[in-house]
Amino acid sequence: MKMNPLFILPFILASLIVALLSGLVRIGWSLPVSHTAGHHGAIMIGSFLSSLIMLERAVTFKNKWILLLPLLNAISIIFFLRGDIAIALYLLIAGSAGFAAMCLYFIYTYKDAYYYLFFIGASCLLIGNVMLLQSNFYPQAAPWWMGFLLFTIVAERLELTRFLQLPRGSHLMLYAALAIVIAGLVIPFHMHGDWIFASGLVLTACWLLRYDMAFKSMKKAGQHRYSALLLITGYAWLLFAAMFLFAGSENPFLYDATLHAFFIGFVFSMIFSHSPIILPAVLRLPVKPYRPFLYVWFVLLQVSLVLRMVADAAVMVELRRIAGMINGLVILFFFISMMVILKIELAKRKH
Repeated sequence: MKMNPLFILPFILASLIVALLSGLVRIGWSLPVSHTAGHHGAIMIGSFLSSLIMLERAVTFKNKWILLLPLLNAISIIFFLRGDIAIALYLLIAGSAGFAAMCLYFIYTYKDAYYYLFFIGASCLLIGNVMLLQSNFYPQAAPWWMGFLLFTIVAERLELTRFLQLPRGSHLMLYAALAIVIAGLVIPFHMHGDWIFASGLVLTACWLLRYDMAFKSMKKAGQHRYSALLLITGYAWLLFAAMFLFAGSENPFLYDATLHAFFIGFVFSMIFSHSPIILPAVLRLPVKPYRPFLYVWFVLLQVSLVLRMVADAAVMVELRRIAGMINGLVILFFFISMMVILKIELAKRKH
């Protein structure tokens, strides 16, 4: 029997739904998944996002048994739902270790510099997962997960723009910025590691805003402009996440602002941008699922996230609850829209 990516997607989508629901419980909504609320971060980053990224990489292999890796990672959602947290975390650790090994294979095979960034990102994911298992303290794991997604996204942007002619020395500037990010991860946050980490985020965001091809793509119509606008918006949110880290406040909601400026503002802007390209590639479908309607979800995501940031800063609990609900619904409806568009496109091809 050959492995099929379609077999893994239900687990990934279930992880997304549970992650969104558990996040809503954490901000005050009463929902029937309250027992998962304490593990919202592990489900969103581990069961959903890392499984999706592993699947994206695994489908490039001729040997489809490699798809067992994202499957192993994604089925952690079953154990989170059952309350078997240790088993779920061991599955995430096994998945992240396998992903790091996959990235080493890419380095050995292709030698491209961006695969080293993929490997560093995978290593950050593994370290974060191990730290969570050992300490059960999410603030210790979260910066490493941020490092995982930052390095992975930067690596993907370099991969997609590898033929773009950049000024000499520009890549060294990027690597220096990312080295500062690593230094900020290694130095404990209570010993100014948070400021060092934030400095690395600022420098990385500035590099992406200066050298990424997004501004050139803005001049084109259709999907190019859509993707470029989301990329630029995501890079701006990266700056806001750094700003919240620099601010450092006794307001506990600013921790929420920092995490969601990064994970929703930066990461999900990247996902919304890349999905019309990556989803058909992962599923091996010869379709183009971009529609101008997708701008609706982009605008709603940004507006609701700004409201959430304002609510966090001003400690407006009810506004925070409402904005968080809109965040979750927009993300869910975006993926539903993508699936509907893919189905319509496939139906057209059959006729």
